[in-house]
Amino acid sequence: MDGTLAWPQRFEDSLARAVDAQRRSVLGTGAAVRLVGAAIFLVLTTTLWQAGGEDWEPYPAILGPYVGVAAVLFVVRKRPEARWLGAAQSLMDVALVYGLQHVALPISPFPAGVAGFSLGLFALVVALSGLTLQPGVVYATASLGALAQGALMREASVSWGPVVIAVVTLLMMAGVSHYKTRRLRLAAVALTRAEVERALEARRFQEVEEARRTIERLLAAEHARNDQLSALQRDKETLTQFLVHDLRSPLSALTMTLSWMEHELKVESLLESVRTGLAVTARLDRMIADLMDVPRLEEGRLEPRKTPLLVGALLEDVRRSMQSVARARRITLDVEIPERLELVGDLDLLVRVVENLATNAVRYAPTGGRVRLEGGVDARGRWLAVRNDGVPIPAELRARLFDKYVQGDLERDSRRGYGLGLYFSRLAAEAHGGRLVLEDAPGWATSFVVWLPA
Repeated sequence: MDGTLAWPQRFEDSLARAVDAQRRSVLGTGAAVRLVGAAIFLVLTTTLWQAGGEDWEPYPAILGPYVGVAAVLFVVRKRPEARWLGAAQSLMDVALVYGLQHVALPISPFPAGVAGFSLGLFALVVALSGLTLQPGVVYATASLGALAQGALMREASVSWGPVVIAVVTLLMMAGVSHYKTRRLRLAAVALTRAEVERALEARRFQEVEEARRTIERLLAAEHARNDQLSALQRDKETLTQFLVHDLRSPLSALTMTLSWMEHELKVESLLESVRTGLAVTARLDRMIADLMDVPRLEEGRLEPRKTPLLVGALLEDVRRSMQSVARARRITLDVEIPERLELVGDLDLLVRVVENLATNAVRYAPTGGRVRLEGGVDARGRWLAVRNDGVPIPAELRARLFDKYVQGDLERDSRRGYGLGLYFSRLAAEAHGGRLVLEDAPGWATSFVVWLPA
């Protein structure tokens, strides 16, 4: 909008400057004509006076100062004040002609001839005033010239008839000069407008071209940065795959060893420890899988393998994997679901989602507190919930809780976790066509609920 409004204003400013430059150019021409003409008259009259023509004696004294004024006007012709000096010069022209002829009348043997000659000089002055491109100056010059011409003719004892004819002639001369000046001004404005339009169009084209080159340069730089980021992303994914592979190899060996011990050991206390170790290794394996699956979920490349499954078995599996940690902190970890509740989903993904939520719940629950795993169904669909009675999540954190790398104060202070658990859980729920939300539930400080389609 600002550019649209600025363009006409820029055009008008440029046009005004160009017209003013044309006016100063015309005034410069008038100044040159006056200077050259006055200088020639000064030389001629001085020569005739020195040659013995006594009637030419008054002329050099009057023409000399006028030549000086004309020289000043010529020097300043390109300055802004030359416009007003041009108008004053026209009035000085009338005064010069009148002064010269007034002095010449008493000493001339033909006063009427001198008065008649003045008419041509005043006509020349009116014509020169037209170079100001100002109608007011033209008519003012003609009016003053008519008065001066009438005074000279009456001083030379010329009858009123010729005086009237001379006055009418000068006024007609002013009309003709005005007409020519107006046409000249219109032509100058038209030519100037065309030149300004061409210059502005060329400038606009240049600006557009420069903007295009700038945009292309910026796009090229952005493409280069995108290529660098893509390369870094590929390197990061490759590194992650290598790390996961290197982590899974010893983890698989440990899992196999613990499985063998589970089958060979007969002491119940040792079996419980082995089973706890197997649960921990299973959790580690799922955590590694989360690292691998987050990029695939972000890009929509991981499709859940949906099968019918029992919610009770799913939640009991998670409870068993978390039982030893909960027992160590004297946290009551229980499951509450309707009997034989079923849903359709990817068992592996949903187990990892609930386990991530349960890990957070146990972490934030107070010693001796409670964590509950729940499932249910209502008109909105089936749901899985993990609740705890720990510290409520701050309001300022809720809006971005499920974003990538977002952590609570406890996780940042203890340097546990990397802010991927809730992010992965949200992506996995959305991949099922559902959603993960933080809801308020009576009696619980925090309640995470996974809503799944009916």
